[in-house]
Amino acid sequence: MDNQLIISSDSHMIEPEDLFEKALGDKYGDLTPRYVDEHLGQKGKHYFTGLEYIRVDEIVEGDDATEESRQLQQELLAASNDPAVRLKCIDKDGVWAEIINSTWMLYSMRVRNDDLARDCCRIYNSWVAEYCTHAPNRLFPTAMVHMENVAWACEELERVVKLGHKSVLVNCDTRPEWSYYRDPVYDPFWARAEEMNVPITLHIITGNVRDPFTLFGEERRNTARDGLNICSEALPVLLNEFIMGEIMDRFPKLKLVLSEYEVSWLPYFMFRGKQMIEAFGPALSLPKIKGSIEDYMGRVYHGFIDDTWVDHAIEAVDHRTLMWGSDFPHARCTYPTSQQIVHDTLAKLGEAKMADLSYFNCANLYGIELPPSRAMAAE
Repeated sequence: MDNQLIISSDSHMIEPEDLFEKALGDKYGDLTPRYVDEHLGQKGKHYFTGLEYIRVDEIVEGDDATEESRQLQQELLAASNDPAVRLKCIDKDGVWAEIINSTWMLYSMRVRNDDLARDCCRIYNSWVAEYCTHAPNRLFPTAMVHMENVAWACEELERVVKLGHKSVLVNCDTRPEWSYYRDPVYDPFWARAEEMNVPITLHIITGNVRDPFTLFGEERRNTARDGLNICSEALPVLLNEFIMGEIMDRFPKLKLVLSEYEVSWLPYFMFRGKQMIEAFGPALSLPKIKGSIEDYMGRVYHGFIDDTWVDHAIEAVDHRTLMWGSDFPHARCTYPTSQQIVHDTLAKLGEAKMADLSYFNCANLYGIELPPSRAMAAE
């Protein structure tokens, strides 16, 4: 390992097949998230999220069915089951540390039974925390917190921070029957996250838009529509709730992470955000917020994988808020060629910015201790 090491701001777990069924099957029966062998007459392993079904080989393996691909996927699945295998993988890939998000639990944030969603969150949060204790200076879990019950969310926030979670992932948008995030009812949660310096993560899949991988049959004709919507769902939440809804005014040290939305949307967002704040807001007699769009976006961090428009993004926002992630171990992940992909994507920015986007920005946000080679480079 040398001073070219990188950090993934967005990696994932493939949860154990029986994680939720073993703990919750007796309580919730057929509502329990679990693996099944058939859906709509289609044979093969599927995952029931508690609301929708996913063909497992499509999201985990992708469309490459070669023997080499199958061997790679077995390696990636083994990494989710065994942290020692995971460390071997990221060592081979030149990755020093990972911020680890869920896979199936992302989808289960959408279940309609709120008690089930909360129970799944607690089970996942405890399991992934234990998994990461194998290498607590390199594997950093993100907690899942369902936001329907704010008092419970605050209790779970306190619990997971003690377990070592570095961030808290909430529903990327509120349900239609919930209050919007700008409602002061959520303020105790934002306040405690701010006090503990825990970033709030908005990640794709966890809101109201269906992920295309849950579409079957004729529904798949909506892949482009739902795909575009799910990749931009958090943008209006960011502007309408956290910025113009005054959450970031009330909590001036609160930090947000938009994860897996890539970054090519940022120039457009900055233009529209400025227009909404400075023109449309006053014209529609909205409450005046304290800062500019640039002020607020200095506290919003953005994960990307291989977005080739990253050079335009850093013209729109502070480059220190952009963080590379591998998406390990999903089908689209950069493993085992992360070093090359990072270089191909970021080399045009120059060595200093490439190092910031692929390493230092993430380390600084989450307080990740640097290995000696990188620590010397940072001085």
